[in-house]
Amino acid sequence: MSSQSPLQITVYESPEHEHHAVRCAIESFDLATDWGMPPSRTRTKGALRLGESYGNHHAPLGASDDLAARLRKDAPDTTFMLWQDPYFEEADGHYLAYVPRVGAFESSCNANGNPHIDLSDLIASLAATPTLTTAQWLAGPGATVLGTRVREAIAIYEQATLAS
Repeated sequence: MSSQSPLQITVYESPEHEHHAVRCAIESFDLATDWGMPPSRTRTKGALRLGESYGNHHAPLGASDDLAARLRKDAPDTTFMLWQDPYFEEADGHYLAYVPRVGAFESSCNANGNPHIDLSDLIASLAATPTLTTAQWLAGPGATVLGTRVREAIAIYEQATLAS
């Protein structure tokens, strides 16, 4: 079994003063826009490409946790989504989306970066709030379980990226 799997990140928005920290984090994990080339050959002379995917087919397992922690610490006003693929087909990967002033959503995911919703968390949340209507639950506790606010914010960035 491999101790590596693909890791990818898309940075959607970042204030100019955080670009250096974001670029350093991306480069320290050997992520590049051209996944088939070593990062040393694809570096963009200091430019951060917002809305583009940076990746590495052979990132150490757990690198997604380390990259997310580093970005949240060194570039707290940067919006990003990352995921690390499962290391084998039946396993889960790791997904994290972060939008400043909105929050973070972290989940297991499949190889396409589609988050899995933890059924036990869902059941526990519904059981803890039996008097709420579906709409109330979705606007409150359900938004946390499902990552609604963060995922909606990321979807707006993705749509803007596709439109440009």
